[in-house]
Amino acid sequence: MACLNGGTWNGKACECPTGFGGDRCQQHMGIVCQNEGVWNGSMCVCTSLYQGPRCEEVVSSIEIEPPPKTVSAQVELTVKVTNRNFTKELEDPSSPQFQEFKETFTQQMNKVYSKIPEYETVNIKKLTPGSVVVEHDVILKANFTSKYKDDFEKAFQEVEEKIMTATQENCTNPLCFNATATKVENVSITYNPDVECQKKAGKDFAQYFFVEYKGEKPNCINRCMPGFNRSLNCNFGKCKLERSGLRCYCLTTDTAWYSGETCEFSTKKSLVYGLLGAVGAVILVVLVILLVFTFRSRREVKRQKSKVAQLSKWHEEDGGTAPGTFQNIGFDIHEEQEDSIHLDSIYSNFPTSLGQIDSKKKIKIQRPQVVMTSI
Repeated sequence: MACLNGGTWNGKACECPTGFGGDRCQQHMGIVCQNEGVWNGSMCVCTSLYQGPRCEEVVSSIEIEPPPKTVSAQVELTVKVTNRNFTKELEDPSSPQFQEFKETFTQQMNKVYSKIPEYETVNIKKLTPGSVVVEHDVILKANFTSKYKDDFEKAFQEVEEKIMTATQENCTNPLCFNATATKVENVSITYNPDVECQKKAGKDFAQYFFVEYKGEKPNCINRCMPGFNRSLNCNFGKCKLERSGLRCYCLTTDTAWYSGETCEFSTKKSLVYGLLGAVGAVILVVLVILLVFTFRSRREVKRQKSKVAQLSKWHEEDGGTAPGTFQNIGFDIHEEQEDSIHLDSIYSNFPTSLGQIDSKKKIKIQRPQVVMTSI
């Protein structure tokens, strides 16, 4: 095992110098490099998928191989030649019979596909019995452009249409075909940047990376990469890719806070501070008013109590009753029954017009209730 950062192998493990640790002495003990990053003595050297001082962030783009000038594709086909008999010599690609058949078949296919711009040639892979069953590839080539997949898709459809038409026509050619035995097996393109992009992104992040073209260059990116059609706009924030997915981390500046899924909302600090100050001022005014009201109420109560006490003192000095009380003069309480009185002493002073009243009849009245009131 190769020990890093000056470490030495003792036969069992790396002996690391002071300040380094890990299986290969790859980690600086002061700074721990994440995601398989390696400390080189002054900084963390990250793998192609990570970046940052500690290799803590997933990159937004991955370098992939530049595209070739020309791109190849092939269509796997099977046709059945009905006007030739299969011989053992056709099993050997080097035999004269095989070469003669190959030349005849290629010439005829060149005529069939001659109007397809991407057509290059045919390649016979195998000849088998059944008259002669020809398993072959139709080779296509095109200059690389950002639309090369669309060009090949159109070419694939044309190949299938041409071979189906050719095998159904009345036979006037050197080779005749069984229309029902013609099969398009598979299509493929030799260059596919999407496969390389997904592979380099790894299984944890492959679903978030894709290929998008800028000009004629394929770029392996995720949506955190700015400047592309599918880029995620985090407005006043920073886009980060995590294992759970893409996320916008919103900024906080000296003047505002930012929030929202894409940091699209801003809150001015001056406005918040102003509102808080206004609310605080209102609360302070309310408290002052309550304190003043409480103080004045207590002072008024104290003043009223002082008045009552002074009046009581004056009445006591004059020999009268205390304020808030009275006496019923002229009403004698009947001793025989509570709440009953004799009316003789009262009615004797009434005019003679009251002579018809029975002055000996007893009446009952409710005793007056005394209610204390403040002066």
